[in-house]
Amino acid sequence: MSRQRIMFSPVTRLSGLLSVEVFLEGRWVAEANASATLFRGFEWIMRERHVTDAVYLTQRVCGICSTSHGAVASYLLDDLLDNSIPEQGQYLRNIMFGADFLQNHIRHFYLFSLPDFVRMPDHPPFQQQNLADARFDSVTTRQMVAHYFEGIKASQKCHQILALFGGKAPHQHSFVHGGVSVAPTADKVATALALLQEVNDFVQGCMVPDTERIAQTYGDYFHIGETPRRMLSFGLFRFGEKNEQVLWRSGLIKEQQVTVPQIPFIKEEVTHSWYNRSPEVSHTPEVYSVPQSSENNGSSETHEMIPDPYKGQAYSFVKSVQYAGETYQVGPLARMLINGFYRGGTSTMDRIYARTLETVLIVEQMKEWLGRLIPGPPPIQQNREPVKKEVVAVTDAMRGALLHRAQVKGEQVSRYDIITPTVWNFSPKDGRGQRGPVESALVGTEIPRPDMLFTVLGRIVRSFDPCLNCATHVMDIKNGSPFIRESKMVEMFR
Repeated sequence: MSRQRIMFSPVTRLSGLLSVEVFLEGRWVAEANASATLFRGFEWIMRERHVTDAVYLTQRVCGICSTSHGAVASYLLDDLLDNSIPEQGQYLRNIMFGADFLQNHIRHFYLFSLPDFVRMPDHPPFQQQNLADARFDSVTTRQMVAHYFEGIKASQKCHQILALFGGKAPHQHSFVHGGVSVAPTADKVATALALLQEVNDFVQGCMVPDTERIAQTYGDYFHIGETPRRMLSFGLFRFGEKNEQVLWRSGLIKEQQVTVPQIPFIKEEVTHSWYNRSPEVSHTPEVYSVPQSSENNGSSETHEMIPDPYKGQAYSFVKSVQYAGETYQVGPLARMLINGFYRGGTSTMDRIYARTLETVLIVEQMKEWLGRLIPGPPPIQQNREPVKKEVVAVTDAMRGALLHRAQVKGEQVSRYDIITPTVWNFSPKDGRGQRGPVESALVGTEIPRPDMLFTVLGRIVRSFDPCLNCATHVMDIKNGSPFIRESKMVEMFR
């Protein structure tokens, strides 16, 4: 049987250019390639910057999950500078972080996922909706469409909570190394509690029952878009003077076993990514080095990766990342499974259900944290002199495991590395042909009717909450830079 090639693009309903190429054999998806076609990023922007700039600059990686980058960069600086974090500072940090999680999850469910299951009104902003499998009656449809617009207001209230203590949203300014630079006044705490109660009313009154309706009506999606049962989380919501305590534990699920992830087992490679080795060699072994070929004769030298959009066999600006040689899914489902809050499978609907469950749990945690805030001065204690030359910091972001790594000379960054959740979930194939989680979820899917192709593919891919801005990287465009060697590359990124 001959294969039919289909290109699904664009896929996302938010920032980040994602294309999915699938090959059909009859009604079945035989192969899939998930491609990030946007090239940007922040790893090279960070070079030669003062290391404390990491909190502010890396938040611009993404406007939807910016606090997660500010958080992990703050943890990185706390370790680098040996800061001790006040208890009140940790409550404030997690309140802001939790508020950003809530706005993301509400926004994802209603703005980015609901149109995959519900017939939206045939007028702007909904145009040419491609939904070949709408199962709700007219009454339920009207209710859920109304909740769509209420969801926009609820996510806005979450951003208001973040802005109360962070100065602005997105890209807050007060969750910094050493604690929080904004004072928790009684007025701000009371306002945050009132806003959180309104968010809670929406989550319990709309989001939870809407999730249940979708899960019941589209129950077949508990068996569609399944991935291997390999899950990874770096943990979420840190406490303790040295950020050593974590509320939701880190973990690694392989089949039925849960272990603790070890950073040195994480590797990136670029077999099918639009990167190639720089002729310049770094003599510092990397934690996440690209596997060296036999021509290096076992040398510990590692090479910088530079963009190469004309590289044969490549199809994405996302790199492949593995843990101990295998791909792992990250995100709310991984966190809920690892912490024992959810006992479902690894399907499309499991990912949607777990995200709503996590939303409910975070609301409850934020109520507790706000109740423990004591009005007073800004809870912050900052040291000034680095005590290390290299630091790795991790947390979980909305979409999953997030890692920042910095090497410094004095107080300047000499190298900065970021591995985002989208890199884990949207990894292209590695050198052995091993698929990333999204590609694995697509392969083996049955398309019941030709007109349902993009509906089915969209439901599977968007259940991962794709945001491709996070996954891409940057190059130095200074005159004489070794990272632009051909005029055609200059023209492409001008």
